[in-house]
Amino acid sequence: MAEQVLDNKTDTPVFDLAKAVDQARRDFPDETKNITFIDTTAPDAEEQLYAWAVKAGQNQIQYESLLDYKDQHITVARESNGHRLIALPLGREADHGSFPGNAHKSAWYSFLHELGHFVVPAAHASTGSRSTQYNEHAADTFAALRGLQLGIFDKADIVALADSRSDGMLMTKDVTHLTAMSLDAIAINPKNIDFMSLSKEDVLAIAQKHADTFEMESGIYSKFSNLQGMHRWAEREGMTLQEIVIEKLIKLQEIALESPVQSQDFYLAARILNNAIESGTMKFGTQKAEIDTSGSSWVAVRDSVNSKWLSEKPERDIGAKKALGTTELHRKDEAPKNLAERLRQRITPLKI
Repeated sequence: MAEQVLDNKTDTPVFDLAKAVDQARRDFPDETKNITFIDTTAPDAEEQLYAWAVKAGQNQIQYESLLDYKDQHITVARESNGHRLIALPLGREADHGSFPGNAHKSAWYSFLHELGHFVVPAAHASTGSRSTQYNEHAADTFAALRGLQLGIFDKADIVALADSRSDGMLMTKDVTHLTAMSLDAIAINPKNIDFMSLSKEDVLAIAQKHADTFEMESGIYSKFSNLQGMHRWAEREGMTLQEIVIEKLIKLQEIALESPVQSQDFYLAARILNNAIESGTMKFGTQKAEIDTSGSSWVAVRDSVNSKWLSEKPERDIGAKKALGTTELHRKDEAPKNLAERLRQRITPLKI
């Protein structure tokens, strides 16, 4: 397994693919026994991919599709004839990863997310999952909890991932990776779970429960899919990314104001709106969109949505920014008092 080259200017635990794989096989021996891990930026990546394709009974067209993913620096989690593949473009993580400027943290996240697809039951298309959205909630929850336990992520990182998922929905045609509700629930931690003491079985159980709880209902998924359809139409009309983002934000305002506060569609639309209006800058990979949100019209949009939320949930914010008031992963003064209570809370699904 070729060694990847990463930027070492970081306090994050160094990502070493061979060591990460050994750790995953140690903790999840049954789930990982048929997985081949490949760094697609390694010099011998094509040969490694070819060897896997032969072993997995792939044809020439399927092998060439793997090469296309490699050339586009796209992460792949695939299964064929019982043989699993996780292919990661690790050498490009410094510029394209989920944590810009932190190559090791980005590499860890990519690795743990793809690992989650195979170790969380029914979180991959080949294992009978319900939907791609279900898969992504499960994988992101697993990656976040596992990363917290390994000392790779902190609470602020989890919120940053949720923000990135929101920006990604605005700037691309992808809705399946909109997992902000699962990530926010971890940062908010309303059940006050001690994440560091969770067993691997607990982590998998919570990942499944998050996928069950936060997977979009079909009607809500249709709303956001239609929004992404608008994105495709706008591209054909030659609109700039900034113009597309503004049109989508206007539509999100309509969704938020028309939806009940307790609903998924309200929360997701309001969260994306708030994040965009507060920052004015959206980033996804190497893409960047900036809009001037300082004007009175955008302030009015934000206030109308927030006032609706506060009328029913004044104790919480939209998103998980209040959770960042402390770096603690759970509130010490409210920690579970005894073992029985801790065991119950370990498998209780987190909710917004």
